[in-house]
Amino acid sequence: MLATVYSVLNNQMKQLEFVLAHFSDSREYLKDGYYRVQDFGDGTYELEFSTAGYCGTFDSHPAIKFRIVPETKTITFLLYRDMVARPIQFFKPESESDCDFVQERFNQLLAKFYQAKQSN
Repeated sequence: MLATVYSVLNNQMKQLEFVLAHFSDSREYLKDGYYRVQDFGDGTYELEFSTAGYCGTFDSHPAIKFRIVPETKTITFLLYRDMVARPIQFFKPESESDCDFVQERFNQLLAKFYQAKQSN
């Protein structure tokens, strides 16, 4: 299994700290969808952007579960889920290409969360 460790830049760490402080386990609707940050303890979190699904459900688009080590400014990606993508994407990032894909999506998702809260 490939270690999915990603070093976070200072600006990204500030954005991540802001996002973790300003979102919660409760979904919050902001202009284009629902935003949620789940804290599992032990430095493990999940960023989830979701859209309304059928019958009151929510479809992750995407959700990324990760563990952060603030002292070293590193993130280990644990799980990626996108229920809107076709085909559905639900996997542990283990290969180098999976890790690159999740890292790119994490950067996009972090920026989306940060901008959504800043413009609100």
